Amino acid sequence: MEPYRYKEIAYLIVPVLLGTEFFLSAKDEKKGKETAPIGAYLLDFLGYVFSAFIPALFLFTIWVIENKTFPRQEILLAKLDRYGVMFFFFGAWWQILILTALRARRFRLNNDSKWKVWMPYLFLGIYISLLVLWVAPWNLKWISVFLFLLLFAVLSRASLKTVEKIFWLLSAISIFMENILFIFLETVV
Repeated sequence: MEPYRYKEIAYLIVPVLLGTEFFLSAKDEKKGKETAPIGAYLLDFLGYVFSAFIPALFLFTIWVIENKTFPRQEILLAKLDRYGVMFFFFGAWWQILILTALRARRFRLNNDSKWKVWMPYLFLGIYISLLVLWVAPWNLKWISVFLFLLLFAVLSRASLKTVEKIFWLLSAISIFMENILFIFLETVV
């Protein structure tokens, strides 16, 4: 396997943690109820998607491309691999935002400490900024770290309900902007 592929595997940390958070949120939704609400099933499904399906698909495309297993499908697999990298490359930011929104809801309902919400947000935000943008021009990695810290500074005193709403909104905006950027890059490259 090419050395740069090992770095791409490090991108899997965020979606696996997000999948785990979906599972924990589903467990909290089911707690104390005789029948599980439909939202709990959706959260479990998303947990499987993010913690198992997406990493398996990502690793499968890497393995197939590296070993040239399906020679007639190289273009399709290359596009799938490129979207997978883009999904983790740009998608890590909205995944961190969704993870924080889910944690804010879960810890608000359980009356837990705000730091249990903010510590993973700060760690993952700094981690993904430095990992993804480590060779980016214009000091983008430090701009990304600064934006994560600025958002923390602005919202650290807010209630967890407010944090949850703002992070859901920011994740929707990020998903939209990522797909626009991806479509632009697909037409240019």
